[in-house]
Amino acid sequence: MIQQQPSEKAVFQTFLEMSGITKEMMEEKAEGFIRESLKLKKLFIDLDDLKEIIPYERDFLEKNILSDPRVKKYQRKKGPYSKRVWLYEPTIRAIEEIIMNEWEV
Repeated sequence: MIQQQPSEKAVFQTFLEMSGITKEMMEEKAEGFIRESLKLKKLFIDLDDLKEIIPYERDFLEKNILSDPRVKKYQRKKGPYSKRVWLYEPTIRAIEEIIMNEWEV
């Protein structure tokens, strides 16, 4: 009697089952990756956006956060009277660092 070689698919499926990885788990992860990749990424943030994220008034933000060199280095504006914007991700990380590491508990 001639024995058939198991297909790659069968071997892979058996390996995944033995590892405890289910089809549902894989589909859920794939959907998460797709959702994350399709989500619009925010590139810049302005003062109005910052006031929504951080529950403080403009004066407080200017004095205690936006004047910090770690945040200021991500600030850009077109001209002397233009709206200021900050690069979103590094600015948020810098603000998190300031608040979590330098403010009192």
